[in-house]
Amino acid sequence: MAEFDGHIVWDWNGTLLDDGQVMIDSVAAAFADAGYRVTLEEHQRHFTRPISAFCDRLAGRSLSPGELEAVLRRFDECYDLALPQVSLAEDARFALAAWTGAGGTQSLLSMCPHDVLLPAVRGAGIESSFRHVQGRTEPAPDTKAAHIERHLAALGSPDPRDVVLIGDTVDDAETAAAVGAHCVVYHSGPTALHALDHFTDRGIPTATSLSGALERANELLSG
Repeated sequence: MAEFDGHIVWDWNGTLLDDGQVMIDSVAAAFADAGYRVTLEEHQRHFTRPISAFCDRLAGRSLSPGELEAVLRRFDECYDLALPQVSLAEDARFALAAWTGAGGTQSLLSMCPHDVLLPAVRGAGIESSFRHVQGRTEPAPDTKAAHIERHLAALGSPDPRDVVLIGDTVDDAETAAAVGAHCVVYHSGPTALHALDHFTDRGIPTATSLSGALERANELLSG
């Protein structure tokens, strides 16, 4: 990979952290408790942010505040129970090291609560890979586009044309578009939160590995 000036903004859940299956299973369990059956295909077809809209899609109606709170609480319980068995994506450490070695810089922007995100990143031993780590703080909108400008400002306001956001959701793609940055979507197949056609129908570059995502990022920044 040739050296160049370029910055990667990484997503955490479902991208660097290989927790897609746990998230899907936790959603299914939470909705089962509420009397709904959620399949993998339904999850991938309906996933969106804000999460309240996603829950309404799965239920086929608008959930009451109490119903939504119960579903989200049960999701958190299931997810937290399974989280100790979750690890980084298979090639996450290699990808982070490769981009640094190519002369690029990196940061992390996530909708994971900041007080949960930062200890997780430190525990994984990868905090030094990033110039800036930013999670969601309350109260804050549940879409990443509401946070990307503050994230880039913390990096010294780089030219968005020199920035690639690598994530796994349509929200990531919309976030990049909101500031004029590039986006590459990492799609893990059966553990992905979205169906693949959510991205291909929009012409968004995709990759099935983080190393492949870096190759696509390199192409976008070098083009």
